[in-house]
Amino acid sequence: MVTQIELMLIEAWKKFCDYYDTRAPRYRSLFLSEYRTVGNDYWICWNESDLTFHIRRFLYEILNKYEPFSGIEIHSEVKLKSGNFEGCMILQPLITKLNSDGEKPKEPKVDIIIARENKDKPFLLCAEAKCFRGTRYERPIPEIDYDINKLRRIKNCGIAESFVFILFDDYYWHNENTANEIRQRLNQIKNEDGITVLFHTSEAKLRKI
Repeated sequence: MVTQIELMLIEAWKKFCDYYDTRAPRYRSLFLSEYRTVGNDYWICWNESDLTFHIRRFLYEILNKYEPFSGIEIHSEVKLKSGNFEGCMILQPLITKLNSDGEKPKEPKVDIIIARENKDKPFLLCAEAKCFRGTRYERPIPEIDYDINKLRRIKNCGIAESFVFILFDDYYWHNENTANEIRQRLNQIKNEDGITVLFHTSEAKLRKI
């Protein structure tokens, strides 16, 4: 079942995609020649931190419209270390359980956490975000699986209510074979893991205005 906070994140993601798709062609028209390669152009999102920043800012705009969601905050790059949640009667034991499951990484860092600030309850949502740019990610499927395994572990320990994987592909979409592999893996995740998948590419940068 999709939670309300998850629907809000999906709405924020759509706003980001519109934001990107509107501006990328304009940047190409103003600053770039036809001879620049797609994978090497830095437009709007230079890395995953930029990606999560834009998603968070759009999500805060949405949250601020609804009074029942006051007191909810969005955090980024949070390490799930039991010592960071001392005094939390619910969360601390769950995080201790996570770090005792024998899997790596221990004390995993989560890209986005949405939490009730005034309540010791499981997080409303945990999300991992990937921004594929250039050859830093030579093997995209293992990179996806790394984040999915992290979310699966958190889910199994009951640390959050909803789970989302976000992928912005700014590199592989123009390689047909790799792009197909990525899409197949994302469909498999949606069908088998109960994790919401949000996916977009930077193809808009090739549009002309």
